[in-house]
Amino acid sequence: MPYFAARSNFQIHSGQKSHEHDDIPCFEAAYLCTENGFRQAFRQLRTNFEGYHTLCSTLDYLCVDTLGGRSIDTIFEDLRSGKGFTNTDYKRSFYVKSSRKTARDSAFRLVYFLLNINVEDNDDVKMAQKLHQMVLFVTSHRGIFRFTARKIVRAAYEERIQPTAKQEAALDKWPILEPENDAEYSTEDEKTDGIFDYDSDFDSD
Repeated sequence: MPYFAARSNFQIHSGQKSHEHDDIPCFEAAYLCTENGFRQAFRQLRTNFEGYHTLCSTLDYLCVDTLGGRSIDTIFEDLRSGKGFTNTDYKRSFYVKSSRKTARDSAFRLVYFLLNINVEDNDDVKMAQKLHQMVLFVTSHRGIFRFTARKIVRAAYEERIQPTAKQEAALDKWPILEPENDAEYSTEDEKTDGIFDYDSDFDSD
């Protein structure tokens, strides 16, 4: 992680002795996010919404570039990468497989973006509309985004953005109900070496 690399480098060059660091809140979740993808946050924190505030703060503290320079439009493109599509831009069309890992990582980036948005930006109508479209996309695609991701994305949106009555009604068409079992949290083929993988990377044709 950038924070520890910089800290270690400083100690080496300053002649300071290394010592144990104080406990960092949500450090395990932050570590798994940086090592195995930000979708790991949904596995680690489940529906503990306050935990996502803490995790976002910890990622900032550890100097993790969560958005990786992505704009809101790029985040939306990554969300939509969870759906396969036929590319017809060339003489011969071909099917582009979906990348659910990218989409699910981006769902957390959307949460991060929402929780860190400047409240004054809420008056930006175009941004508010785009964020609504992104949240609606996540909540309406159960085949791509699991229960936890859909629930947390909507919770972050409603905490930071005041949707219109029409926007609220559109979201309500896709209720996020507590699953009866863990089937919608994970399945056996989603686990690799103990790390939650949120489905295989690609869909089949």
